[in-house]
Amino acid sequence: MKSKMKKGVSKDGRVKVTTADNIVWNDQNSVQEQFNAMMPAEDIDVKEVFGIEDFTPVKLHVNYDGYNKTIKDGEDFLKNFNDALSWVYDNHVDADTVSVSNFHKDMMLEFERVFMLQNSKLIKLDVSFEKLLNLLDVDINMLKEFQYKHHDNSHITAFFLNRDGEPEDTLKVRVEIEDFTTYTKNQTENDMLKAGDDLIAALKEVERFSKVYPMTITQGISNFLLFDMSKNQYRINRTLITR
Repeated sequence: MKSKMKKGVSKDGRVKVTTADNIVWNDQNSVQEQFNAMMPAEDIDVKEVFGIEDFTPVKLHVNYDGYNKTIKDGEDFLKNFNDALSWVYDNHVDADTVSVSNFHKDMMLEFERVFMLQNSKLIKLDVSFEKLLNLLDVDINMLKEFQYKHHDNSHITAFFLNRDGEPEDTLKVRVEIEDFTTYTKNQTENDMLKAGDDLIAALKEVERFSKVYPMTITQGISNFLLFDMSKNQYRINRTLITR
């Protein structure tokens, strides 16, 4: 629908638009207000006007194996971190001198900082970190191994927040089930999923009257459906939907 409008400039320099109904709009009016003014008085379905379809993502699959594995990796991650802290406390460093957040970022660097701070004054000698390790009989290789394992779990989400949002010196991990959940991405995929469900329902109905051969069916529809022998049931071939 076209609207007859005249465009001009007001005294204050603002752009103004006058519609066929002599309604004046300037750049202070919203685009939506201008759109509404130019449309008929009856209710307008904006989605219909612009060809926008309703779409609601549908859950396709939850990777519980990946989810459970990440939970186990998170537990191992925390155990390795706490074991590393225990090692530090057992090697001439007091717990209250360590910044746990800095230790999370770089175990070796934080240990060197607090180790030198606490022990270099005791022997009253200007020695290097390596020399001080030897004097106090500290094998740093164990900490190197802890650090390697710590940074080898890059897929783990670690944080230092408690329930009130205040920082604290306790490392935690977060594993969200949504990160392992797959959804349809558009209406076409929803339609494919519905077609698969309808076909499965139809095959189940046909089984009441005739023998159905699942392998023949799946081949005949180019594996749009797959047949799970262990569960004795059809399922949609998700690789066709999410590829």
